[in-house]
Amino acid sequence: MKTAKKVVLDKDLAKVGIALRRAAKQARKIALQTNTPLVIYENERVIKKRVSREKGR
Repeated sequence: MKTAKKVVLDKDLAKVGIALRRAAKQARKIALQTNTPLVIYENERVIKKRVSREKGR
């Protein structure tokens, strides 16, 4: 079963997902460089997670 593609008419709103992914990647990079936890919202809770280098990169 195929999922329907959502069509967004607002040009700025259409690019929000891409910008959020880019910001998350940058936040992980900074957290790794500064050895600080990454604060995320997961399962209706705010959690501090340590970032580790991904294998294969």
